[in-house]
Amino acid sequence: MVENDSPSWLVLDGYEDEPAAFGVPPYVGFHIRYVCGVLEQHSIDYTYMTIDQWRLYSEQEREQRLRDLEGFVCIAGAVVPGRYIRGTPISRRESTELIRSLPRDIPALFGGWAVRGWKQQGWLPLRSNLFLAVQDTDATLHRFLKTGTWKHKRRTSEQWTMWAHLGAQSKAVLKHPDLGTEEKRGPLTYEVEVYQGCVRFKRGCKFCIEPKKGIPIWRTPEDIIQEVKLAHDSGVQHVRLGGMTDTYTYMAEGVKDLEYPIPNPEPIAKLLHGLREDERLGILHTDNGNPSIIAENMEPSIEITKTLVETLSDGAVLSFGLESADPNVHAANWLNCDANQLKSALRLINQYG
Repeated sequence: MVENDSPSWLVLDGYEDEPAAFGVPPYVGFHIRYVCGVLEQHSIDYTYMTIDQWRLYSEQEREQRLRDLEGFVCIAGAVVPGRYIRGTPISRRESTELIRSLPRDIPALFGGWAVRGWKQQGWLPLRSNLFLAVQDTDATLHRFLKTGTWKHKRRTSEQWTMWAHLGAQSKAVLKHPDLGTEEKRGPLTYEVEVYQGCVRFKRGCKFCIEPKKGIPIWRTPEDIIQEVKLAHDSGVQHVRLGGMTDTYTYMAEGVKDLEYPIPNPEPIAKLLHGLREDERLGILHTDNGNPSIIAENMEPSIEITKTLVETLSDGAVLSFGLESADPNVHAANWLNCDANQLKSALRLINQYG
């Protein structure tokens, strides 16, 4: 974790809440950690703060905090409608007001899926040296720090690993208000990205952003386990496997070609059992499950379900992400399964779960 007395950057966590990514407290999202990982790589001092902490400041305290900044980054990624108990994502109005209050001469970067949506709706705040990232915020920041110019960028697989590991040891974790103390740990839950994209990238649910991310890109079990070990070193106890639009298609066969890719039980078992080997792990739960994949691939799905039962914490929920089983709604919105597939998947989960 970088610490020095030079003027610092401010990293403001406006929270993310995507169909396959939690980041509203008690969760800490992975995209904000990647941003901090970039600053760690460049040995740049920074302050991490949540939007809820920022809201508690008086106007005078905010002015003082912003006065000597060298740069500013904010993730605004809440695109799933929800009611939150422990935190409230940054709004478009708050973002506009914040941009107006920033010192004019410092670079400012906003990223996240909410920013993409606002930009498509015409949100283009007037300010010099402001950049609205529509690809990977972390990679965009990295390029700016290397070249001094803004350009949309995507991270490489090597950068993904590096910034994930550095982010696990960054202030986004160590200074998060829900981490607690060594004597009494708080409810912080570490959202770790297992993969990005969706197997329904050709014709996914109309209302969902995940198919827009394209063909799934996996991280290896070893890479994820190492990141979580580093998070445990930082004091993390609880973990959620995020980024997975479907737990059953992690490293599945036929993702590019098959309508119903064939689940591969071995990698998810290696990941889950590997995480459980660390005695520091508290609660472990996972992301979504596509009922049509389960229904059309019963044998490997049974094996994966048994692994989930063996490794996940009691009370873990597998979200099917199904808005409706009504045939008309299904057809109009390209939903992920029909009523018969849903019944088959429910019977399997209830039998073993």
